[in-house]
Amino acid sequence: MKNEYKITKDLMRSWAKEYHIHGAANIFLFILWCVVGVIGVSGMIFSIVLHTDWMVVYLYALMFVIAVFKLFIQRFIVWLKRYKLYSTTYGVTEWMRTTEFLEDEIVLTDHTSVSKFKYSNIQKIKEKSTIVMIFMNNNMALRLYKDSFVEGSWEECKKMILEKTVKEKS
Repeated sequence: MKNEYKITKDLMRSWAKEYHIHGAANIFLFILWCVVGVIGVSGMIFSIVLHTDWMVVYLYALMFVIAVFKLFIQRFIVWLKRYKLYSTTYGVTEWMRTTEFLEDEIVLTDHTSVSKFKYSNIQKIKEKSTIVMIFMNNNMALRLYKDSFVEGSWEECKKMILEKTVKEKS
């Protein structure tokens, strides 16, 4: 089975919106930055109302700005830097990503870069309406689009993956 799609800058930008709160550590950080933002806003309001030193107001404003940056802006910057790194490395602005599910391994080809994975490394599979994320035990995830299979279908692929992971783990 083979899944193939073209990676563009807009596609990678859209990835920044997905899976923002995935895993316990990210949930904890999300809550932490929300608390910092609330402290910043409330601190600014109380500092202004109580006519405290201007430096205190700026400190709370800085806390609020940093929280907004960490919650809403940083992930887009990270994905755009990742896109720039890949496009510079590959020497192209758009490239094909191919994921092949072979008999004994999964082969991911990103333009000229090739990575191989064992089925036993698969920890879990998450499905959304059009997207499938296959999470590996090395903190990596394979992204597939259900409608991008050029050989086979997602249903056939899922069946094969489940068979192989059960077989290799036993």
